[in-house]
Amino acid sequence: MSRCVHCGSSSFGTGCPYSEDHLHVHLTDENHCRFCNSTSYGSGCPYSEDQIHVHGPGSRCIYCGSHGVGTGCPYSSDRKHVRMD
Repeated sequence: MSRCVHCGSSSFGTGCPYSEDHLHVHLTDENHCRFCNSTSYGSGCPYSEDQIHVHGPGSRCIYCGSHGVGTGCPYSSDRKHVRMD
């Protein structure tokens, strides 16, 4: 079971007493959104500031799931693929 990096709770969404935006953040893996635990990429996250799913560390882009590098991500604000290895 994953835990919020700020407070240790297993909850997702709002209610974290220690994060600046009061959101629970889980850095589980590249297959799950850190804010809502969804396996989806792109728009639709109910908790992230811009409603974009942001996944945890792994070998894929945290925004779109691509293995690509450089520009071309349709969901990151600067259109660059981002990884958290």
